[in-house]
Amino acid sequence: MKVTVTKVTPLYPNDSFVQWTVDDPTNRLSQFEVLRSGSPGGPFEAVSGTLSDDTFFYLDKGVNQHGLTTRVWYIVKAAPLHGAVDVVLSDPATAEYHDDVTRGRLSRKARYDLDISLRRLNGVRVLLLKRKRFGLRCTTCYDPVSKESVLSHCSECYGTTYTGGYHTPVEAYGKFDPSLITRVVDLSGESETSLHGITILDYPAMEIDDIIVEMRTNRRYLVKRRISTEARRVLVHQDLQVSELSRSAVEYNIPLSLS
Repeated sequence: MKVTVTKVTPLYPNDSFVQWTVDDPTNRLSQFEVLRSGSPGGPFEAVSGTLSDDTFFYLDKGVNQHGLTTRVWYIVKAAPLHGAVDVVLSDPATAEYHDDVTRGRLSRKARYDLDISLRRLNGVRVLLLKRKRFGLRCTTCYDPVSKESVLSHCSECYGTTYTGGYHTPVEAYGKFDPSLITRVVDLSGESETSLHGITILDYPAMEIDDIIVEMRTNRRYLVKRRISTEARRVLVHQDLQVSELSRSAVEYNIPLSLS
């Protein structure tokens, strides 16, 4: 069992975004806690309270990152639902560019400008659905021998083999680019596939097979490719290539509150 902090993003001046993932072959870890310190050696203090396995990130408010040089370190503690046995701690993690004031300013300015642009000019409201890759296994379709789903349209896990299928949705803004149509030739003949480009902020970090929902139309897209765009080695946003899911896809059964 292993917990890894995959992303720490300072949201100046007072907040930090922390994201993690879990390697849990025995499916025992089901609750998490985020701890913070001013140094990698601690002491660490708990800041989040207990979080369920529906959560993959935490927004730490009131960090008071004075200026652009303050270093803040995080550890994620994972534990089974009952008892303190087999508690797992991640390695300490912090934002990579804290030591470089210029990069910190550049990242803050780029993130702020993109956020304003997406909200006020060329973005649409979307929901980001992170596919579950840890947690309790589906009791309806999961086969522990093959470690796969035995149902094509499971209403409990939506094909992920994990209970609930996807983590709690995150609302964001994204800009859709014109679709890219490519020709595919296989044993069944020649066909065309259509990929859409979408630009979102650099957090939360999306992965292949995650879902993006356009809230106004309820159109749902599967992440196929991910491109992280950098300026002077500072991550500024994510460029994703997504394919639209058919209305018969099991992912359309995921209940969402659309407004």
